[in-house]
Amino acid sequence: MEAPRGHSIGDGNPWRLSGQRGTLLCDRISVLLNLPTKFTYLHETSARLGAMADRRRLMHPQPMRRAAAILLLLSLTDCAARREALPFPPGAEGTPRRGGHAIFAREEDPDYLDPALSYGTYTAPLIEAVYRGMLEYVDAPGLAGNQLVPELAETLPDLREGGTLYAFKVRRQARFGAPLHRHITAADFKYALERLYRVNSPGTDFFDGVVGADRARDGKDSALAGVIARGDSLYIRLVKPDPTFLSVYAMSFSCPLPREIVERYPNQFSQHTVASGPFQVAEYTPRRRVLLVRNPDYRGTPAWLDTFEVKLGVSPTNAVALIRRGEMDGGFFEVPAAEFGRLRRDPIWRPQVMVSDALSTWMVFMNVRVHPFNDPRVRRAVAWAIDKRALAKAWSGAAAPANEFLPLSMPGAKPLGFYRGPDVARAKRLLAEAGYSTTLFGYTADPEPRVAAILQQNLADVGIRARLELSEAAGYTAFAGDTSNRVPMGVYGWYADYPDPSNFFGPLIDGRRITPIQNNNLSMFQDARVDAAIDRAMAATDPAERGRRWQVVDSLVMVQAPIATTIHSLETRLFGPRLGGWYHHITRLLKIDRLYLKQLPEARPVAERTR
Repeated sequence: MEAPRGHSIGDGNPWRLSGQRGTLLCDRISVLLNLPTKFTYLHETSARLGAMADRRRLMHPQPMRRAAAILLLLSLTDCAARREALPFPPGAEGTPRRGGHAIFAREEDPDYLDPALSYGTYTAPLIEAVYRGMLEYVDAPGLAGNQLVPELAETLPDLREGGTLYAFKVRRQARFGAPLHRHITAADFKYALERLYRVNSPGTDFFDGVVGADRARDGKDSALAGVIARGDSLYIRLVKPDPTFLSVYAMSFSCPLPREIVERYPNQFSQHTVASGPFQVAEYTPRRRVLLVRNPDYRGTPAWLDTFEVKLGVSPTNAVALIRRGEMDGGFFEVPAAEFGRLRRDPIWRPQVMVSDALSTWMVFMNVRVHPFNDPRVRRAVAWAIDKRALAKAWSGAAAPANEFLPLSMPGAKPLGFYRGPDVARAKRLLAEAGYSTTLFGYTADPEPRVAAILQQNLADVGIRARLELSEAAGYTAFAGDTSNRVPMGVYGWYADYPDPSNFFGPLIDGRRITPIQNNNLSMFQDARVDAAIDRAMAATDPAERGRRWQVVDSLVMVQAPIATTIHSLETRLFGPRLGGWYHHITRLLKIDRLYLKQLPEARPVAERTR
């Protein structure tokens, strides 16, 4: 098999330039003497020294101890000389080159590679690289990235019938990849939406406003009456105008799927994917890897990389070590607390650490259908018991205490100042009597075990004994969202699918969206006053008034306390020096198709380097 360009077979380090013997030597010296990783980049002189040492070892075995000491000194001197130089420009910028192979790390498997079922934060970049819908967000950081543009559609849709009918036209170049290599039609989009209800997708409640969605959800209809496909024309009719619908429709749940493949593999589509985006899945081996290759049938802006690989089962700590050694290019994980501060202080690795606003809120959900959390006083007691500053430290300071539900960078959000704890005495007064016991569910991925331990102690301080139950993220939401499991409480984080408050309050708080399975409202919370306030906020069209109405909803939720907010997190990522094009996208997190390998700067003449 031919090796991907830019990565030769048998080369464990894809961006080690030359002088492997010298570089490996410096790696070992750095490990033995506990030196910073910045000493691991060697001048080619080290390679020559290593080769000379090998020859001398054969000819003169006796003086090798003295030679080794000299070699050690020279190597350390050479390492120090290279402290300010990496083989590639620092940070995300550089001159792109077409092609090549990038390697990322991830500890857990993807939840699914099926866009109808996948709703994992760290799986999302893979899904969005393989599947595309009618619309896509522009390639730009910050709020500029919140602009929707046509992707598989010819243009943005026509809006008719007072804002309740959206008319799309599929562009002629839209094609499925292997094994079909055929044109995508409006019927493929209609099939994908209707399939959501047959597979109990976590995305169904986002489309509740589509005409006929209530009957499809209840199993009374297999077709959505409000979705009409005619050739390349797709029409979607809503019950009432919804200013967020285009953002909803840009989610991966709406990506087209070919009926002929899906129904051939109804329970194994993750292993038989058909791409509509810039990459296609060449291999998915659970616990081993996911390999994406460029999709030749994609007619949009092509990806820079030829192939993109995610190695599975790699812990964040090991991933950081592999990235620093040049054996990986990045990963889908938060930088571990023990590494974050060290990397940020290192002048060479600081530019490789991305710290960005994740537009997220972490919380403890409390199931209002389960004792003792059916009593709002107990829920408020939990909120007062939590030490948010300690939790922020568990995130290496890459977080801020959350005293409101909405992230403060969300349009319409403002600081509300609820539950500035811990206030143990106040929590105990609310409980009235100590001795409650429960189970606190959480994640195994870093830093969540530390977060769970802090919360367990916070609860114990006010008289609530909580047993910890930690699990992988892949099945966590599905288990907690199944009403029959009656999960009492747990840690949960929500990252915005699009920057509108409705994306937080709708899935997580609106009680009318609770279904027997696949809930995102893990608190099973339903309150008529809150639901009515959500409706009033959704009806507002003026941005300032809309913001004020969402602030009312936020305050109502914080008083009822179905969730106890903990932190608003930042997103921290580490990338290798040869990788460019990375940034946090406001809705897509990371656009894999925009990643590239940097061209090496031209080598300077030896005389110039030695001045």
